[in-house]
Amino acid sequence: MRTSRAAGLLLFIWCVVSAGAAEPAAYSRAVSVTPLLRTQTDGAGKPLAYPVHAPAEITGVLVEIAPGQQTNWHQHPVPCVAYMLEGEVQVELPDGTVKTFRAGDAFAEVVQLLHNGRNPGPKPAKLVMFALGTVGQPYAVKAEAPPAK
Repeated sequence: MRTSRAAGLLLFIWCVVSAGAAEPAAYSRAVSVTPLLRTQTDGAGKPLAYPVHAPAEITGVLVEIAPGQQTNWHQHPVPCVAYMLEGEVQVELPDGTVKTFRAGDAFAEVVQLLHNGRNPGPKPAKLVMFALGTVGQPYAVKAEAPPAK
């Protein structure tokens, strides 16, 4: 299992770097590049803005959500990108919108917007997430649930 996680992580890093930094024509024909995500907006459609108040820092984390469990309401103060390795996650926004991500999906997280991730499936949901922040800045901040509508 650890090998498949490492392979998935390396594939994700390779594809994110390849999709954003260079075109496939830059590589040997023996190299296959499959873009997974190229976006100028976060998951809510807001333009991405990189923090500049401190030295840049990229944080990568493996997130595992047990079956039937949730992340609880939180927000990301910095741009984050994620790649689903296994399972399914439903992300709920304060307006009631629910977006579903499954194994193989790459997506930009919402920035400065409350959201809650839930694993509705019978197996653990696993995703790798990279936060583009600054030294000493948290990539996730716990928050109270929004008022019910």
